[in-house]
Amino acid sequence: MRSPTDRVSFGYRTVGAEEKKRLVHDTFTPIAKTYDRADALLSFGLHFLWKRSTVRRLGLGSGDAVLDVCGGTADLALLAAKRVGPAGRAVVYDFNRPMMEAGRRKSARSNRVGAVTFVQGDAELLAFPEAAFDAVTVGFGLRNLAHLDRGLREIHRVLKPGGRLAALEFSLPGNRALRSLYAFYSYRLMLPASRLITGTDGPFRYLAESIRVFDPPRTLAGRLWAAGFIDVVFRPLTFGIAVHYFGRKPQEVLDAANRQ
Repeated sequence: MRSPTDRVSFGYRTVGAEEKKRLVHDTFTPIAKTYDRADALLSFGLHFLWKRSTVRRLGLGSGDAVLDVCGGTADLALLAAKRVGPAGRAVVYDFNRPMMEAGRRKSARSNRVGAVTFVQGDAELLAFPEAAFDAVTVGFGLRNLAHLDRGLREIHRVLKPGGRLAALEFSLPGNRALRSLYAFYSYRLMLPASRLITGTDGPFRYLAESIRVFDPPRTLAGRLWAAGFIDVVFRPLTFGIAVHYFGRKPQEVLDAANRQ
């Protein structure tokens, strides 16, 4: 039974864990059709570079199975599908159906029709057996989990021994002057621009606030270690406004088999 004191952050607000899940879902629903356009314009196209780099560093091979947790409109899954080929599979897992429908339409327009499948569900309770995937990606979704450690343990569970995790998440620049400039952009420029593009600034206000209350990179890396990942590394991108995180599930089962 969950404790009534199970309180988590939703931007600058503190809410119940189940309420956060509802709020996150309702935040993305009205912008599902315009999300990709807003993402491209408000990041000045940088998110394309970050996502390509994330998938490239995973070292995917033909036939690999890849799960894109909080995959939404399927950017990472489509990049992964290109690398794993027809013998592999890429699965988008998200709890917001309108976002996934936008991803389905994008997938249908690509030259990899059928390479990506879509499953609706909660990232804290993945609907897959243990050791089902060679790699897992998460693109800017970790902040949205009500119970981050639970979600990380689930990702660890569904990875095969030796499987890799690659996550992208926003952060704050370490440099004080850059941090001030980033704050000016976030609140004075991004919010008015988001209203023009999507008709609302609510999701992007949540974005700006959630970045500021989320774990800094070293703390998040520590949580990956605590969830069972090894070889955990993180790498700041574009002056630290985004961060790559990489980790690997240990190969104990494979090593035990090799020792016999």
